[in-house]
Amino acid sequence: MKTVDQLNIKIFADGADKAGMLDMYAKPFIKGLTTNPTLMNKAGIREYKPFALDILSEIKDKPISFEVFSVSTLKSRVN
Repeated sequence: MKTVDQLNIKIFADGADKAGMLDMYAKPFIKGLTTNPTLMNKAGIREYKPFALDILSEIKDKPISFEVFSVSTLKSRVN
Protein backbone atom coordinates (compact mmCIF):
# COMPACT_ATOMS: atom_id res chain seq x y z
CA MET A 1 0.00 0.00 0.00
CA LYS A 2 1.26 3.50 -0.87
CA THR A 3 1.91 6.12 1.76
CA VAL A 4 0.30 9.56 1.55
CA ASP A 5 3.57 11.01 0.20
CA GLN A 6 3.56 8.50 -2.67
CA LEU A 7 0.09 9.40 -3.93
CA ASN A 8 -0.17 11.43 -7.11
CA ILE A 9 -2.60 13.95 -5.59
CA LYS A 10 -2.48 17.22 -3.70
CA ILE A 11 -4.31 17.34 -0.39
CA PHE A 12 -5.72 20.67 0.81
CA ALA A 13 -7.02 21.15 4.35
CA ASP A 14 -10.31 23.03 4.79
CA GLY A 15 -11.02 24.94 7.99
CA ALA A 16 -11.30 28.27 9.76
CA ASP A 17 -9.83 27.56 13.18
CA LYS A 18 -6.38 29.20 13.31
CA ALA A 19 -4.81 26.54 15.54
CA GLY A 20 -6.21 23.78 13.34
CA MET A 21 -5.03 25.51 10.18
CA LEU A 22 -1.52 25.89 11.58
CA ASP A 23 -1.53 22.24 12.63
CA MET A 24 -2.47 21.17 9.09
CA TYR A 25 0.07 23.60 7.62
CA ALA A 26 2.85 21.83 9.54
CA LYS A 27 2.04 18.47 7.92
CA PRO A 28 4.19 17.93 4.83
CA PHE A 29 1.47 16.04 2.94
CA ILE A 30 -0.90 19.02 3.19
CA LYS A 31 -0.13 21.07 0.07
CA GLY A 32 -2.39 24.04 0.81
CA LEU A 33 -5.33 25.35 2.80
CA THR A 34 -8.83 26.61 2.08
CA THR A 35 -11.57 28.33 4.03
CA ASN A 36 -14.97 29.83 3.35
CA PRO A 37 -17.53 32.12 5.00
CA THR A 38 -19.61 29.20 6.33
CA LEU A 39 -16.65 27.68 8.17
CA MET A 40 -15.54 31.06 9.45
CA ASN A 41 -19.04 31.79 10.77
CA LYS A 42 -19.10 28.42 12.57
CA ALA A 43 -15.69 29.25 14.08
CA GLY A 44 -17.05 32.56 15.37
CA ILE A 45 -15.02 34.75 13.01
CA ARG A 46 -16.89 37.97 12.25
CA GLU A 47 -14.09 40.08 10.81
CA TYR A 48 -13.00 38.40 7.59
CA LYS A 49 -10.11 40.61 6.49
CA PRO A 50 -8.19 40.65 9.83
CA PHE A 51 -8.55 36.86 10.02
CA ALA A 52 -7.20 36.43 6.48
CA LEU A 53 -4.28 38.79 7.11
CA ASP A 54 -3.44 37.00 10.37
CA ILE A 55 -3.37 33.60 8.66
CA LEU A 56 -1.34 34.97 5.74
CA SER A 57 1.22 36.40 8.17
CA GLU A 58 1.98 32.89 9.42
CA ILE A 59 1.49 30.72 6.33
CA LYS A 60 3.74 32.03 3.60
CA ASP A 61 4.90 29.05 1.59
CA LYS A 62 1.72 27.10 0.81
CA PRO A 63 -1.29 28.25 -1.21
CA ILE A 64 -4.35 29.44 0.68
CA SER A 65 -7.80 29.95 -0.80
CA PHE A 66 -10.12 32.41 0.93
CA GLU A 67 -13.59 32.10 -0.55
CA VAL A 68 -15.52 35.37 -0.64
CA PHE A 69 -19.25 35.93 -1.10
CA SER A 70 -20.84 39.29 -1.70
CA VAL A 71 -24.03 40.52 -3.26
CA SER A 72 -22.20 43.30 -5.04
CA THR A 73 -19.00 43.33 -7.10
CA LEU A 74 -17.89 46.60 -5.56
CA LYS A 75 -18.26 45.22 -2.03
CA SER A 76 -16.19 42.14 -2.95
CA ARG A 77 -13.41 44.32 -4.35
CA VAL A 78 -13.33 46.50 -1.24
CA ASN A 79 -13.18 43.48 1.06
